[in-house]
Amino acid sequence: MDRWVNADQQAHWEKRTFYRDATDPAAEAFAVPKIDWFCETLAIGADDTLLDVGAGTGLFTYWWSQRLHHVTGLELSENMIERSAVPELLQVGDAYDLPFPDDSFDVVFSGSLLHHLERPVDALREMRRVARSGVAVIEPNRNHPPMAAFGVVSSVCRGLLSYSRSSMRDLADQAGLTLRGLRLHGYVYENRSPAATIPIARRLEDTLPGGAYILMAATP
Repeated sequence: MDRWVNADQQAHWEKRTFYRDATDPAAEAFAVPKIDWFCETLAIGADDTLLDVGAGTGLFTYWWSQRLHHVTGLELSENMIERSAVPELLQVGDAYDLPFPDDSFDVVFSGSLLHHLERPVDALREMRRVARSGVAVIEPNRNHPPMAAFGVVSSVCRGLLSYSRSSMRDLADQAGLTLRGLRLHGYVYENRSPAATIPIARRLEDTLPGGAYILMAATP
């Protein structure tokens, strides 16, 4: 297993303690609309199998499991797994060396993983290798001003400053993926939106273009 390469990333994920619980209403408002879009764009059904790569504490893993019968989460940090609402769905694993045979899952998903990696294309190639029909990826949008500001001040998240719709297209091409959909979405922030702001943020998502995140749907 290609364990931690970047010491700063390791220190961050192994020591961090604050994460919004997956069952929190704000977490639902963050995750579910994105999952809805992927299900529609990639025709994902309840009987499809899904792998969540770089699952963290399993926020998306939990909400995917509310939609699909068979969901597995893979996470490098044991600290994250210990803090998960769904530890039974998670296992330790490396995005560069997924411990599964080719075509093991119908869909492979990652949420805000690639910008933390030094070799994102290699991780995407691994995701393509184990995916039978779909690859779904979420990354921060550097052209969203609050997200760009966060990337400037956070050394661990500074990689997000490289992510835009055009860079996501390039990554998909380099990884051998066929792009099926690309969308900007989100005015709910995963761990930072106060609960009282969620109704306003949801209305913004319905009326304003742009958003804090880039959603990419592709096929192998």
